[in-house]
Amino acid sequence: METTNTKSNMTLTGRNTMSLSGVKKIRSTEPAQVIAILDNCQIIIAGTNLNVQNVNIPSGILELTGQVNSIKYSGASAARRFSFKNMFK
Repeated sequence: METTNTKSNMTLTGRNTMSLSGVKKIRSTEPAQVIAILDNCQIIIAGTNLNVQNVNIPSGILELTGQVNSIKYSGASAARRFSFKNMFK
């Protein structure tokens, strides 16, 4: 299987408006946290009153409003490999 690495860009304006490109999948959208999957990692956006304004997965665009308090990247591939099912084989 061939993997393509796409660039992701993020624009944060005044901690109230955020635009993110390179999004492959949205895992969770809650008022306190939004989790999106990028090419080889996931991004966790934490804040208050987070509201997804626009999402277009074919274009890889995510736009949200609300107060952004933190942005954290983590390896999505490592998170997908772990499961309790695999632990008890």
